[in-house]
Amino acid sequence: MTLAQRIKIIRKQLEMSQTEFANAIGITQTSLSQIEGEKNGISYDVYKAIVGKFNVDPLWLMDGKGEMYISNEAKKKSGALPLVVQISGDEEENIVMVDRKAAAGYLQGQSDPDYIAKLPSFRLPGFYGKTFRAFEIIGDSMLPGIHPGDMLVGGYVEELAHIKKGNVYIVVMHDGSIVAKRINPLGNNVFELRSDNLVYEAYAVKAEDIGQVWQVEARITKDIDKPDDNRFLELEMRLKDLETKIK
Repeated sequence: MTLAQRIKIIRKQLEMSQTEFANAIGITQTSLSQIEGEKNGISYDVYKAIVGKFNVDPLWLMDGKGEMYISNEAKKKSGALPLVVQISGDEEENIVMVDRKAAAGYLQGQSDPDYIAKLPSFRLPGFYGKTFRAFEIIGDSMLPGIHPGDMLVGGYVEELAHIKKGNVYIVVMHDGSIVAKRINPLGNNVFELRSDNLVYEAYAVKAEDIGQVWQVEARITKDIDKPDDNRFLELEMRLKDLETKIK
């Protein structure tokens, strides 16, 4: 079964006309007709809209694997997106790196072993025994502790119930966005995402909108704090003054 055929099956099960379905995902009826007729391919925006609007399992839509719709149980977990890893020669997992360039296609590619295999990877002492992934941070929402361009290494969180209030996590959303935030569970499968930079307001997301969660366990940075030259100068002057008095 092709991707186009799976899209048509979804529409038929929802008992929607091509016009109704097309309007719901933000395209024209003509475009949908060409997609279902396999004359045109599907864009990322259309894929994201179908997954988000109709609760479709992203792996089923892409590859026909699993169930068509995300189950209520799956909504409570962070594993709605399938997890693919890199294994090195010693059968230990590598830490796959998702930089800002790779982040744009991560939602589509992260279930594809070929895509994951092409991403840079590395090993860190002590990071063994579970799946880790490194994400490059874009923006200043987690200042002062986390700087733009830092790489955050996160351990995979299998269930949202394992989230600990106030810890920093990397959250992969079904809309394709990847953010680093502190998470506070609010109950009823709703989670508050909060920045350390107080310029940014906290906001709430539903469990069903979350694809993957990674608990931050390490930070790799090029932004090393520089010493305060004035403080060193002041200390130097005091030492010289003390030397003068001793003499």
